[in-house]
Amino acid sequence: MTTQRQLSRQWVPMVGGSCDVRMGEDALHSAAKVLRDSVGRPHVCVVVMRAGEDAVLVEDIRRQVVDAGFEYCLCELQAPLRTLEAASMLCDALIESHATADDLCFVVGDADLTSVASFVCGAWCEGMPLVAMPLDEVALLEGALVPRSLGVGGASRMLSVRPAARHAILDLTRSLSVLEDEASRHARVLMVGAAMASSEKEFSELWDRAADLMADDGATLCTQLIATAKARGKLAASTAAAMRSSLRFGQSFAWALKGMVPDASFATLLAEGMRFCARISVAQGKLPLDDMLAQDELLEMLGIEVLRAHVSADELIAAFEAERRKRSRRNMLEVPLAIGRVRLATVEDELIEEHVRAWCMSHAPEV
Repeated sequence: MTTQRQLSRQWVPMVGGSCDVRMGEDALHSAAKVLRDSVGRPHVCVVVMRAGEDAVLVEDIRRQVVDAGFEYCLCELQAPLRTLEAASMLCDALIESHATADDLCFVVGDADLTSVASFVCGAWCEGMPLVAMPLDEVALLEGALVPRSLGVGGASRMLSVRPAARHAILDLTRSLSVLEDEASRHARVLMVGAAMASSEKEFSELWDRAADLMADDGATLCTQLIATAKARGKLAASTAAAMRSSLRFGQSFAWALKGMVPDASFATLLAEGMRFCARISVAQGKLPLDDMLAQDELLEMLGIEVLRAHVSADELIAAFEAERRKRSRRNMLEVPLAIGRVRLATVEDELIEEHVRAWCMSHAPEV
């Protein structure tokens, strides 16, 4: 992959302020200054990583922390990470290291790990500075800037997480996935979702970049990552609940499908959720058919295939109903009203059942 060699710096909007995103080849080498500038005076820096992370990366991180003048403390967390239990383990590590609001946390990892760190640091001693180093594209989009929700007591995705990282370092030599990787595919689906929820301009620009993205052009990927990060950040920081809800576009159907097709990649499931919601909107007379087809084509251009699987319509209807009612008693669904506008809309159960049955028939594997 060809990449930008110049270190770029972008301020990305997020809930409660903005995040300073530094992106470039070997960007990790600038980490010491970022860490030092994140606090008034260096004391303790708790580095949060997955257990079993690459030893070379761990050593490079340690050197940057020490060079910045911090006492280095390593906290290694094991999966599953997207839980309150993982957050409790991080709290134990902060207690052991005597970390306070005047100290620093440096999280290096994927979206789940970064979300856990955001949850804890946002509340620790009324707020502990956090610097994030995403190790893939999704960790930037769904970890550092718009963190994932955490599960508790066996119930997944129940605790919303506010972003806490005010600095993010994206090292292009360590953090870009190859096109076939799940993280890359997931990021491309998030790009489409953000464009569908933001504006026609965002959608058109992503459309124009699609060929270069699929040609593995690193400069184009960096440009689009920043564009998507800004779009998602603006949506998350909106004072309008209807705008914020658009970040969940396609997720309810995707999570319902996950229980039916557990081996399918979440990128594929999320794309199916977006396609399904678009068809619901067309059936309601809200989304123009051409806009639905444009979304379909853009997903195809970005290499996101259509799922083929045997799924019980009755089971999927029940799972979809449970997923939609899990966090709200309102019978609503995030649907696109036009390219650049995704909103919550009331959807009749009969319409959903009709479309679920049609989906199951049309997505069955060909004989």
